[in-house]
Amino acid sequence: MSRSVLTVLASLLAATTAHAQDMRMITGEVMMRERMALPDSAELVVEARGFRNALLATHSDESNGRQVPWPFELAIPQGVAAKLTAAIRIDGANRFVSEPVMIAAGNNDADIGDIMLTAFTPAAFSSTFMCGNIRLQVGFQGEEAVVETDQRIYHLAPAISADGAKYQSEDGRNVFWSKGDSALVTLDGEDLPDCVMMPAEAEKAWSAQGNEPGWRAVITGDRFGLDMNYGEDRLDLRLPEPEVVDGAYRYGFDQYALAFTVRAGICQDDMSGRLFPQSVELETATGTLKGCGGNTLDLLTGQQWSVDKIDGEPLEDVDRPAFEISQDGQIFGTAGCNRFTGAFAVNGEGRVAIGPLAATRMACDEAMMKLEQTFLDALGTVDGFDVSIDGALQLTSGGDAVIRASH
Repeated sequence: MSRSVLTVLASLLAATTAHAQDMRMITGEVMMRERMALPDSAELVVEARGFRNALLATHSDESNGRQVPWPFELAIPQGVAAKLTAAIRIDGANRFVSEPVMIAAGNNDADIGDIMLTAFTPAAFSSTFMCGNIRLQVGFQGEEAVVETDQRIYHLAPAISADGAKYQSEDGRNVFWSKGDSALVTLDGEDLPDCVMMPAEAEKAWSAQGNEPGWRAVITGDRFGLDMNYGEDRLDLRLPEPEVVDGAYRYGFDQYALAFTVRAGICQDDMSGRLFPQSVELETATGTLKGCGGNTLDLLTGQQWSVDKIDGEPLEDVDRPAFEISQDGQIFGTAGCNRFTGAFAVNGEGRVAIGPLAATRMACDEAMMKLEQTFLDALGTVDGFDVSIDGALQLTSGGDAVIRASH
């Protein structure tokens, strides 16, 4: 039996419920920017992971003389989204790695095309810096500073400095100048906003809750905490590997006659009305309780929203306002002519607060400036949001949609 067939079988076994869930095939091929011949011992490893990093499938294949483009295929459960990563390993170490590729939930086979791998450089003492809205990963390898963005990796040599630790490229177009918990950074000749070191990120807890009777579940690392009857009964259990059943993740606690199921899809809390990205079910010995889970901001972040309508009036395609919302509570983008930024918050009842807003002051033609002011005025009235069946975002004021945006 060929290694390729074996790896397909392995991916079926690696999926948490190959026996209970229909599968779909994901195919593609990896590419490399570097022009080099891979040794026969090189190995391609592809992984697909889902909710809370659950392993859905894995594929591995030795080169045996094969070069890029290097095709792969693996089977994942139908109905769930996945994050796919690929790496080429040489002598047991990652040498080339990809950025994560998001695979939308669905039932059909999918060909995701080419995945570009870049050289992997491990860096010790890695830290994260935020430079405005730009995230940098900064570490040190030998005497060099290694600065990594979403697009590329910069290797900078030490430079003479009487204040802080300074590293730069030979042509001076790339500079990392550390000043303790802050830094000045120039990349490709462009000065970035002042950079601030972010605290080390612990794995974020995920929570869900339901009503009547009130209950709350929290997943942190490999632990599952459950408060029942408004906190009167509590359990702290080791989190088992999930099964994927009909597009949902099911965690079974047989010794306690409990099961906890998480399904992706917008869920509205039946008391507060707040929207959440997942619906959940808690099966107990006496019945099944329903609730909602996840972080509300996940419904809004990770993509750019292009404004389609303001106060019900459709906008032309040219120079539409566009914005993004970040997990740390910021809204930013272009109002059409000028850039803007401000605070964005969702409270426990699902109400939205935006502002204060700040914008640049560049002058444009009269029509554009009028549209810009209309957009900013509407944004300032927003107190809620909804997501329509087609995925459009509606920012609301007093229950009425004042801004409609799509991605």
